[in-house]
Amino acid sequence: MKSYIIKRSSLYIYSIDLLVIAFVTFYFTDGMSKILLRTGSDFHRYSAFVKGFFEIFILGFAIVTVTRSKLNLLASLGLFLISFLIGQFFLSLNFPELLFYENFNSLFKYLFTLILFLLALDIIKNNEHPFRLFKYYRLILVFNSIVIILGFLLKIEMFKTYPGPWRFGYDGLTLAQNEASYIFIFAITTVYYRRFYLKIKEYFFWVILISSLLVATKAVYLYLVLLLLFHIVKRVSIRNILTFGISLLTVGYLLFSTAVNKIFKNSYDIFMYMYYKGGLWNALLSGRNDYIMDKLAPLVFEHWSFPNFFFGGQDVVSHYIEMGFIDLLLFFGIFGTILYLFIFYSIFKTIPFPRDFKIFFGISLTIIIATAGHFFESGIAGLHFIFLLLINRNIEKQIT
Repeated sequence: MKSYIIKRSSLYIYSIDLLVIAFVTFYFTDGMSKILLRTGSDFHRYSAFVKGFFEIFILGFAIVTVTRSKLNLLASLGLFLISFLIGQFFLSLNFPELLFYENFNSLFKYLFTLILFLLALDIIKNNEHPFRLFKYYRLILVFNSIVIILGFLLKIEMFKTYPGPWRFGYDGLTLAQNEASYIFIFAITTVYYRRFYLKIKEYFFWVILISSLLVATKAVYLYLVLLLLFHIVKRVSIRNILTFGISLLTVGYLLFSTAVNKIFKNSYDIFMYMYYKGGLWNALLSGRNDYIMDKLAPLVFEHWSFPNFFFGGQDVVSHYIEMGFIDLLLFFGIFGTILYLFIFYSIFKTIPFPRDFKIFFGISLTIIIATAGHFFESGIAGLHFIFLLLINRNIEKQIT
């Protein structure tokens, strides 16, 4: 099936335009929502309405420009909607406090990445490097990194990762700290690939690295440690590690000891507080292990009927676990989760990294999603993931 309304070359341009508009608009509306939230505004969910509008528009655009691949994905979205409605119906029989509107809103959060991929299909088919996407991607991330660094130097509360004085971290105009984690994990992945696989030396690498350290979330720190270990195994000899690595770390620490001490001392203090409060798992999972007993067990053993195991049924206000794969299973059930992960794996395979780096990235991302959550149901994380797979495609044509 072919699109009879718009030529493929035009689809490529329109899809890039829509993604650029979405990327810039979401960043600034999220920033506005964060400012309103931190200043105590009664209503701050403007960014959610903007994302909802874009989802509806993209679905309409995909229907008008339908192709076989788009039709398959649209049909899958319809199956998720049916699964969701079945799950919500059977959950409501034993849980009358169910908030259908919030759960319906969460459904579109889960589908956001898949809906955005409808645009990515047009770009991938054109088999060119979408330089304009990378141009705006770099512009927004550099701008937000400047905001982060200014927030750190001037101690601006509005730009902090966490509200209150207890935890260190600055994520600029990013609305949620979990979204900041994925934004910078994907940015670190991109600049690492460009520097060490494509041999592109640019200031963008250092901007992302410095701002990632200042974001100060456990997920970002974990990914940096895993990436460092991967880099050492793949590219660095033991002799060079001992000769240059130790010297570089020593000099860097002497130059930035105050900032380094503050970052790691704060993270250590928070970790030990959670450890003494509930043990090692409590510290590693930031208290999410308690949710399993307090939220998951009642949902499954008290409120679910037999069909819920296959079609899911979660009330995100009362039974949100904050562990990615568990929440996905609760929301869509066995059937929906299998279909969702199959589609997501198909999307993941389009990332143009070499095999070793793609395997590393996939395993690392899986670990972080499993323990941190907020990936599948985050529109911002989904948008940055789609940008990750697009801005790194066919880039060799730009540097040769």
